[in-house]
Amino acid sequence: MSDAPAKARALLDVFELTAKLRTPASDLSRGMRQKLAICCAYLHDPSAILLDEPLTGLDPQGIRVLKRTLQERAAQGAAVMISSHLLAMVEDLCTRVLILAHGEQRFCGPLDELRMSFDLVDTSARLEDMFFAATSP
Repeated sequence: MSDAPAKARALLDVFELTAKLRTPASDLSRGMRQKLAICCAYLHDPSAILLDEPLTGLDPQGIRVLKRTLQERAAQGAAVMISSHLLAMVEDLCTRVLILAHGEQRFCGPLDELRMSFDLVDTSARLEDMFFAATSP
């Protein structure tokens, strides 16, 4: 990539890592290493982004930046997949959900369809309520 240095600098600025530019990754805190990994993932402008528990170690500012940048990348056409136990975050970011229980698919689709699938007529039901409806025996 001919523009890698400029893109890297911009990403480090967005994730507030510029001050740590010369710090070895092994000397960074867990949250800063998480931010650095996200910057590395974003560097090539991938058309698909797969994240497993992306908020691990992030501070509130880092969480906000990650959410915003994921929404921006999705709006630009990137496919974003997130695996997480943090259902409020999933609900904030995702348009479709996949619910698994003991390795078995219980639901895959939009949140509105999830409500209908499990007779949750309360439109204010949170994803947590829907998850337990979908996974209860």
